[in-house]
Amino acid sequence: MESELDNLNSLGDFLKVLPEKLEQTPYDYTVYTQWIELLRAGGDIDSLRTARQCMYGYLAVTSDLFLEWIADEESLPQALSDESVLKHIIGLYEMAVRERMSLIMWQRYVDFAAGLSNSRDEEIRAAAVAAFGREDYVIALLRQGVEATGAHYLQSQALWMQYCDYILHQINKAEGSQRDELVEQLQSVFIERLAQPHTGVDETFTMYSEFTTRHNAATYEQQMVDANKIVSVTRGQSVQRNAFEDRLVESEGSWAEYSRYISGLAADSTTQPAEICMLYERALVTSCYSPEVWSEYGAYVAGAFDDTQVALDVTYRGLRNCPWSGRLWAQCVRFAYAHEGYELASRVYARATDTHAVSYSMVEYGLLAVAWLAVTRTDPGCDDEMLLDTCDQCVDVAYKLDPSTADPVLYFERCCTSAAANAENGTERARKLWTRICKARRFCTEAWVLSAEFEAAHGSAQSARSVFRHAAQRKLDNPERLFDAWLALENTRGELVDIDAAERIVCEQRRVILRRAERAHTMSGPAQSEVVLPAKRQRSVTPEATTADQSTPVDRSTPADSAQAQSTKSDNAHPADQPRATTVFISSLPRTFTSADVEAFLGGPAQATNISMQTDKAGEFHGRATASMQSASALIAALDKNNTVVDGHHISVHIYKQHAKPVETTVAVRGFAANTTNKQIAAIAKPAGTVVRVRRNQSGDTAFVVMHSYGDAVRAEAALNGCVLDECTLDASIVKSGRAATAKQKDAKEASVTSLAPRKVARRPAKKVGVVKTAPARKPSGASTEAKSNAEFRQLFLGSDSKP
Repeated sequence: MESELDNLNSLGDFLKVLPEKLEQTPYDYTVYTQWIELLRAGGDIDSLRTARQCMYGYLAVTSDLFLEWIADEESLPQALSDESVLKHIIGLYEMAVRERMSLIMWQRYVDFAAGLSNSRDEEIRAAAVAAFGREDYVIALLRQGVEATGAHYLQSQALWMQYCDYILHQINKAEGSQRDELVEQLQSVFIERLAQPHTGVDETFTMYSEFTTRHNAATYEQQMVDANKIVSVTRGQSVQRNAFEDRLVESEGSWAEYSRYISGLAADSTTQPAEICMLYERALVTSCYSPEVWSEYGAYVAGAFDDTQVALDVTYRGLRNCPWSGRLWAQCVRFAYAHEGYELASRVYARATDTHAVSYSMVEYGLLAVAWLAVTRTDPGCDDEMLLDTCDQCVDVAYKLDPSTADPVLYFERCCTSAAANAENGTERARKLWTRICKARRFCTEAWVLSAEFEAAHGSAQSARSVFRHAAQRKLDNPERLFDAWLALENTRGELVDIDAAERIVCEQRRVILRRAERAHTMSGPAQSEVVLPAKRQRSVTPEATTADQSTPVDRSTPADSAQAQSTKSDNAHPADQPRATTVFISSLPRTFTSADVEAFLGGPAQATNISMQTDKAGEFHGRATASMQSASALIAALDKNNTVVDGHHISVHIYKQHAKPVETTVAVRGFAANTTNKQIAAIAKPAGTVVRVRRNQSGDTAFVVMHSYGDAVRAEAALNGCVLDECTLDASIVKSGRAATAKQKDAKEASVTSLAPRKVARRPAKKVGVVKTAPARKPSGASTEAKSNAEFRQLFLGSDSKP
């Protein structure tokens, strides 16, 4: 923004682009400051005043800018003798002292008023009286300044002494009853000051003693006794404050130390609210861009004072300093409703949305929307239909924002749907909201869990079960969270059949997730950096924007397994090395995309080649494409673009899945004892990989361990060969392809064991062979080239004779 505006050479060029800039970014500080600088150079005071007032309406104006503003107004001809201009200058001083607590600004304001009062120009003195609306405006302004700054423990003494000197000067000029009134007034000022903790309490006490000696000598002793009692208490309070002030100096005025200071004084029942407010004001000098400080300050003022206008003013000031804070906007909506009702609250909400103050974040807008829903829900003039419409509108606005800024715990969504569900006939509307939320945040586990919990509370266990089943098929950011919630529902409300069905689906989905992770890890090759899976019980706190990580290769193996995995390039490869997969599959692309657009999306021709656009029978592109990445870094960069939003499309980028199934490989094991069981042999081979089945030849002296892939077989051979089992040393070797086919044909006739059941004798009785023959016959390996699925292998492994 700054460099763009710097290129504008004239005020006219700037004013041409100004409306668009202010409409897009009404809270851009740079736009206003450059606008003001150009107008000051041009000398157009009316336009300059308009620009500064516009800035004050949106942003906080610093003391330096206020002083510059006041100086420009004072420089006008006859400014001090013109009542209207003088009123405007006085208004600027009032705005400046309200904007932030500044003793320097108060001193400048008092000096300005005193200069008008002491002016030799009769017109200036008359205009000042008319502008202030009173003749004693100087002492009234001093009293106002003392009330505003008197609670400052360190720096309030100077302005207070100026106030006392002014009253003493008036006493010396007054006579009779007027003098007595001023003496009584100053005495009460002294007593109030002595009761207020400040660093100059001893100096104040000395001044009071001199004043009493001179003007109240008859009652001197009694007044000093009373003053001593007050001062002794104040000195005790000052000891505590001195310790806090020392720690503030050591921390260089950090908010954490101010917070401890405030907590320490708040615990003392004798502390006045004005002193707590002054500590907040002092903290805001260095923490004015911290929404937490403004929010805490507003909450304290709302509880300490009955006037809601005070709390609303604090929040308005906070919004001019931190307009990006949804928390402050929400607080302002609530305070506005408490102060003037629904109309003012609606104007605050409309201002936040119309100026795009929190449109950069779903989380920040969600805080504002929750406050607006609370106002709509509690206002007597709003019916249930209006509340439901407000819920729909808030969801509409929220889900047009950047999904990467979504709330991981769905605070806004829960409040919105809960408010809708509690309205009359609102259950169906709330259900539609949850359907929309789950569709938009399809990878967020928490959204699906909350949707299922809603169905369990407002629908039925069957409808909640349906949500869980649908969500289990998704690539969620934390599937274990979903599985735990599903099983908890079934164990509390489901039948035994439902519990068993849920456990079966959960176990199957866990295997699918593991296979997907292992396949992605294998296909990405050793050049990829290792990524550790999230912990099983990790809470789902990742928004949709991080769903790119779901397709990232993940390793669930132990360190020992990882070391074994490095010994071969691919578990699913036969002895011939397979090339590392560098092809990505892109889906959900806009239909208007061309191969050049896909190439540009993936980083250009230096990163992606061989773009293949998938079309239907009519030759129309339907949003899917494949591309070969030039390097491992290019592949990682492409995967990082998963779930990127382009023209409203959430583009999905994944490694192109090779659907070829792994080749089963058999390991022949010999040299074991006659009483060695198949389970013992399988237990040795199992850490090396997936054991499909173990069988023996008819003579029983050779066991054939069928592994899921060639890589598994290599590791199983290493684990079995030379292993001592039942005091016998095993001899293991991989069966070559020809031998494996011959062995399959021979073993189809001779096999007597198809499970891991223990063998009690070396040779199975004949009637057992008959039992095996009654089972569905398996085709010899040479009879068909079609590979069996994992489910078929599992069924063969379990068999009718085996125990689960």
